[in-house]
Amino acid sequence: MFVPLPPVGSGSEPSGTATAAGDPCAIDPAPFDSASILGPLVPLFAPYCDGVSKRQALEAAVGQLLHGEWTGERRLESGQARPFSLRWQGELAPLESLRCALTFPDLPSVHYDFTLPAYRLVQWLMQREQRQLPVSFWRWLLLGEAGGAAGTGVAPGTPAAVA
Repeated sequence: MFVPLPPVGSGSEPSGTATAAGDPCAIDPAPFDSASILGPLVPLFAPYCDGVSKRQALEAAVGQLLHGEWTGERRLESGQARPFSLRWQGELAPLESLRCALTFPDLPSVHYDFTLPAYRLVQWLMQREQRQLPVSFWRWLLLGEAGGAAGTGVAPGTPAAVA
């Protein structure tokens, strides 16, 4: 999603930030206002994510989508928890594909790379509890089960060794 930057020298620079006046390559490093982006995105995702009845969860998930990453943990049957980091990039529209990478800090040689429609990631982010993604995500990733992603044409990633 493209967020236009204010013109250089428009007075929008934060105090203490130097920009070269008249430099067409100067970029204002001021953070974007996520609320102004979140507002229009929530209605776009609502039809795909049962957002009418779960608006609060949808807003939180779309807000997380804007960040491009989420850290959580995978609870194992043994009671242990494996921390992970999930990152994604791509267009923030429901049917656009996101490129995702799942890594485990305590297992640096294991990572998963996969693509999926943005709405599917939002659905899983809506279903997260505390720091855990739903079981349907892990079944989709590890076993290839549809888990609610039927008809998306999305195939789960495969583990890859990192040298």
